[in-house]
Amino acid sequence: MGLPPWETSDSQLFALITGANSGLGYAIAARLIDEFITSPATSPSKHLILILCTRTPLNTRFTISRLRAHLRRCVEYSEYAKKLAQKAKAQGKTYKWEDQVQRVHFLGVEVDLCDLKGVYRLTDRLVNGTVGSPDATTIDGRKLPHGSPGTQSFSGNIQQDRWALSQEPGSVGAQRSWGWGLSGIRIPRLDVVILSAGIGGWAGVNWPVAIRDVLFDTVEAVTYPKFKIPTIGARSKPQSSYGAKNGTKDEEREPLLAGKSESTEPPLGKVFCSNIFGHYILAHELMPLLSRPASPTSKSGGKIVWVSSIEGLPENVSLDDIQALKSKTPYEDTKGLIEIMSLTSSLPSVQRAVSSYFDSSKTVSASKSKRGENEEKEELPLVKPKIYLTHPGIFCSEIMPLPAIMVFFYRLIFIFARWIGSVWHPGQPYKAAVAPTWIALTDDEVLKDMEGGGMQKAKWGSASNRSGEERVMKTEVKGWGWNGVVGAKEGSLGRKRGAVDVTKEEREDFEVLGAKCWAEMEELRRSWEGVLGVRDTEK
Repeated sequence: MGLPPWETSDSQLFALITGANSGLGYAIAARLIDEFITSPATSPSKHLILILCTRTPLNTRFTISRLRAHLRRCVEYSEYAKKLAQKAKAQGKTYKWEDQVQRVHFLGVEVDLCDLKGVYRLTDRLVNGTVGSPDATTIDGRKLPHGSPGTQSFSGNIQQDRWALSQEPGSVGAQRSWGWGLSGIRIPRLDVVILSAGIGGWAGVNWPVAIRDVLFDTVEAVTYPKFKIPTIGARSKPQSSYGAKNGTKDEEREPLLAGKSESTEPPLGKVFCSNIFGHYILAHELMPLLSRPASPTSKSGGKIVWVSSIEGLPENVSLDDIQALKSKTPYEDTKGLIEIMSLTSSLPSVQRAVSSYFDSSKTVSASKSKRGENEEKEELPLVKPKIYLTHPGIFCSEIMPLPAIMVFFYRLIFIFARWIGSVWHPGQPYKAAVAPTWIALTDDEVLKDMEGGGMQKAKWGSASNRSGEERVMKTEVKGWGWNGVVGAKEGSLGRKRGAVDVTKEEREDFEVLGAKCWAEMEELRRSWEGVLGVRDTEK
């Protein structure tokens, strides 16, 4: 099929986003496109390759359709596009928005993060195999006729059906067909992986408590709500069930957990697996791609961007219940675990526990590597990726089970909370995406300086002022402070009510807990490798 469409550029940015079909994940993808295209710091010849991770092929198709429409608005109708058109006109030239569109490329993959064997299959495909973009569809998601533009079967010699996508410049058909139907694309590296998918694990809302708290303590109630009803002890369905297809018999299932019955399978918390463990395995198995520098002169590996929550509770994390199966706040505790591990990931005292996680040679994907066959040996040395911690503030999200009418009122309450002084209510997913997008696009050396070479890591949050203008702010974490330095202060803005300055003892305890959490998670990862048999030679 020849070279990928971005191979002629002088540089590229390869970014993978989980949960990309809706909510925050989609907003991150859209904002990443906008800031990549419009930033003066981005070379006009640089290309963005977005690898969008959803749960189903149909979700992937619709997500790419929406993002292509979003991209076209950015480069043809926005104020940015108008300025470029005026500048070109003043120089006696014609602005071609089509040239801008061709700098952004979409690839799609699917996985359920609670299907651990599916996670291993996906990472093997990304590291050792090829990926592509699904065929374009009609506006209602149906399959296009054979030979249509935007499908792998396209041929200019085929008489086009009236429902086929038009190839005329400027037509909706042409806009939808760009970049569709790509196949056989090998990913050379990953510059950033944004781990944004997840679930809340809530059964509903305690409405009397919600009404009381919102009326009498608005900001606190809608920033750190106490009225959500959790689903305690929710477990992911047995891993062996993911191998079964509808209508198949037990003996026809994919051979997972061979010789084990479902009743003896280790417990796996549903919220824990969706929010952290599935992502944890995903990022580890992608180390062969994340450890590849962008150029021979680059000293930076990829970025692993965790998306936590303003509600994260690291103080509730228990090594005896690391999956939060017994917890009354499983969502907040799993997000707290993300924070502990992210903030301590670069500390010298934690490296003994964390070294195996970053070692790309110890991944299952590397053990099955087909790269190097009939290829020249790689000369670029591997570089350890870096972990960054972000949160989106508070915004209206599908993760919260609310009736449509309540979503409307919730948005009004968020605006009111922001107006009376809250900095953590960007309100809209696009504005809530500012922190992870900023991390993804900011130069590694800049971030390194801001985080003291990794020794003073921060929780970067999406904040906003009274008028709704979003920005990135450091967020205080109990036991860690703003950057892990005792005595460091960022002011009172955005601090949780009752928060006190971190003490030396609390900071030391946080670091010790970080090492223990990393060791526990690595042991759990290795344990599940054995349970799933993923290192066995596949038939």
